[in-house]
Amino acid sequence: MVYTSALVGFIYPVVVHWVWDSEGFLSTANTGDSRLLCGMIDFAGSGVVHSVGGIASIIASSVLGPRRGRFNEDGLPNPGFTGHSIALTVLGTFILWLGWYGFNQGSTLTLLGNAQTAGRVGVTTTLSGAAAAVSGLFIKYWLPPSLGGTHVWDLAHMCNSLLGGLVGITAGCATTEAWAALIIGVLASFVYHGASCMMRKLRIDDPLDAFAVHGACGIFGILMVGFFTPKEYTYAENDGELEYGVFYGGSGLLLATQLSGMIIIVLWVGTMASILFLSLKFLGIFRVSPDVETAGLDVSKHGGHAYEPETVTRMEVAMREKASAQA
Repeated sequence: MVYTSALVGFIYPVVVHWVWDSEGFLSTANTGDSRLLCGMIDFAGSGVVHSVGGIASIIASSVLGPRRGRFNEDGLPNPGFTGHSIALTVLGTFILWLGWYGFNQGSTLTLLGNAQTAGRVGVTTTLSGAAAAVSGLFIKYWLPPSLGGTHVWDLAHMCNSLLGGLVGITAGCATTEAWAALIIGVLASFVYHGASCMMRKLRIDDPLDAFAVHGACGIFGILMVGFFTPKEYTYAENDGELEYGVFYGGSGLLLATQLSGMIIIVLWVGTMASILFLSLKFLGIFRVSPDVETAGLDVSKHGGHAYEPETVTRMEVAMREKASAQA
C-alpha cells in the first residue's frame, strides 16, 4: 500500500506532467522557453508509463533481494522457480495484447479527426508485437546456452518478447511506418533477452522480468523515435521547423531530446524509488520473515494453499526443502 500510493500518487504523475502536459518542460505542446530542445515524443507512454514502472522494479528487486533458494552457491539460477501454468501465461499475454489497442490507439483521445492516426497506431502496434514474438521464439532456440539460449521452443520467453515489442513501439506508434515497426519489434526482442540475461547475471531476482520488458524496452522505444520518425508524422518543432528521425535526414535534435528526456526520467524514478524502497527496508516492513517466506504467503497471509498439497510436484517440494535447509 505504501509503495503503490507513492508510485501512482507522486513519482508517476510528475513524469506525466513533464511529458504530456502543455506546460511540461519535456512536452512537444509546450511553446514557451521552458521546453527542453524540441520536446519529447512519447505518444502512448514507452517512457512515461513503462520505463517508470521498469526502473522502479529494478530498484525494488535490488533492495528486496532474491527469493530464498533462487540462486545456488555459484550464483546460477536454481530450477523450480518458473510459472506454474503456461496456459494462463499465454491467456494473460493475449489479454494484454488486446488491451494495448486501447492503450495505444486510445492515446489519440478522440477518433473524430484522428481516425487515420488511430489506424496507423493499430498497424504498427500489431506488427511490432508480432515481430518481437516470432523473433524472441527463435532467439531462445538458436542462441547458445552461454548467451541465454535453451535450444527449446520457450513459449513463456516468446510471450515476454511479444510484450517487449509492444512496449518498444508504444512511444512511436503514431509516428512510425509499418516497415519500421517490424524492425523495432525484432530489435526489442533482443533488448528484452539481453536485459533478462543481465538481471540473472547480476543475481537480481525479478520474477516477471518487469525491468527487461518494461524498463529496458521502454528506454529502447523512446530512443527509436529519434531514428524512425518521418517528417510527415512528427509533431515536434523547433523555431517553426519540424524535427524528425535521423534515418529520414533529420538534424538529430529529436534524437538528442529523446535521449535527454529519457536520462532525466531514469534519474528521477531511480532516485525517488531508491529513497522509497530503502526506507521501507530500513523500517523492516518491505520483506516478510524467513519463516513466512518459506511457508509461502498463500498459507501465511491468505489463509490456505492455492492448490491441494498432492498437486504440488516433487521438484517443487524438493526446492522448498532445499530453501528451508539453506535458511
